[in-house]
Amino acid sequence: MSPLATATLADDRLDPVTDPAWTELLGRCEGAEVFHHPLWLELLRAEYGYEIEAHCVRAADGAIAAALPVARIESRLTGRRLVALPFSDTCGPLVADDADAGPALGEGLARAAAREGLPLIVHAPLPGVPEGCRARCFVRHELPLATAAEEVEAGFSKGTARNLAKAERAGLRFEIGHGRAALDGFYRLHLLTRRKLGVPTQPRRFIRRFERLFDAGLGFVGTVSEDGEALAAGVFLSFAGTLTYKYGASDPARLAARPNHLLHAAAIRHGCERGLRRYDLGRSDLDAEGLRRFKRGWGAAERDLFYTYVGPPPPQGGGDGAGGRLGAAVIKRSPVFVGRAVGRLLYRHHGR
Repeated sequence: MSPLATATLADDRLDPVTDPAWTELLGRCEGAEVFHHPLWLELLRAEYGYEIEAHCVRAADGAIAAALPVARIESRLTGRRLVALPFSDTCGPLVADDADAGPALGEGLARAAAREGLPLIVHAPLPGVPEGCRARCFVRHELPLATAAEEVEAGFSKGTARNLAKAERAGLRFEIGHGRAALDGFYRLHLLTRRKLGVPTQPRRFIRRFERLFDAGLGFVGTVSEDGEALAAGVFLSFAGTLTYKYGASDPARLAARPNHLLHAAAIRHGCERGLRRYDLGRSDLDAEGLRRFKRGWGAAERDLFYTYVGPPPPQGGGDGAGGRLGAAVIKRSPVFVGRAVGRLLYRHHGR
C-alpha cells in the first residue's frame, strides 16, 4: 500500500520561510530551484506583503511527500488570487519520493482554491488538474555547463562568438559584486533599460533586498565596464547547481561594444569554475524572437514554459494586450521617474 494511503491530502500547510521542514524538503527534491528557497520567499513577503504558505501532502509517517509555496494576492486593482509564485519564472511542486504525491497535491490545491472562491495560478504544470488548465505562456532557455568552460563555448553560435570576441578586444572588464554598491550600480542601468523597453521599474528597495540572498551565497551582481564606466550588469541567482540569470540591464547607448555578450560569457565561465551544472537564461515572451535568438546563440535549449490556471480561462500567451502597449509607449516617452512611480504603484498588484 502506498504510504499516502493515510496521508493528509488537503489544507496541510506550513510557513516555508521559518519552518525547518521546508528547508529539509528542498534538500530531498531534485526539482528544487532558487524560487523555492526561503530567502526568496522572504524577499517577496517583505517587499510586497504577500501571505505565503506551503501547501503540503504528508506521507503516513508524517514526512512531507509533496509541497508547493503559494502567495495570496489581495488587490482592489487586479483581484484576489493564489499564485505560485509571483515574480518567479517557474515554481513547480516539489515531490520527494512517492509518485502519487504530486497529483494528490494538485487535487488538494484545486479543492482549497475552490472552497475559498479564488483563482489558482501556478508557474508550472500542476499534476492532478486537467491538462486543459495549462497554457503555453513563455519559453525558457537552459544551457548545460561543464567542468571546462571551453566545452560550453564550443557550442556558441558563430555570431555569438564573434560578438564576444569584439567585447574582449575592446578591453571590457567583468567583475562580481555582492553588496549595496553593486546592486545600486545595476539599478542605474536597470532604469535605462526598463525605460527603453517601456516596462515599469521595480522599486530600488526590491533590488537592494537581493543583498540578503547574496550574503547567504545565493548569487551576485555581474558588471561589465570600460574604464570604470558600467555598460551592462545582471543579477544572478545560484542554488542547487543552477546559475539563474534573473535580471539584466545595459546602457542603450553603449550596446555596440557588445557588453551583454561578455556578461553572459563571464557568467558561464564563473558557473563552470564553481562546478555548477546548468545556466538558466530565464523566461522569454513568445513573441520576443530577437531575445530568443540571442539566448539560443549560447547553445541553450529552448523549451516551452507552461503555466496552470485553475478557475478563470487560461490566457493565450504572456502579453498584456492593448493596455500594456499603451502603457509601454508612455513609459518610453517619459523621464525614468515615471517608470519608477508606475512600478512602485503597480507591481504589488501585478504579482505575476
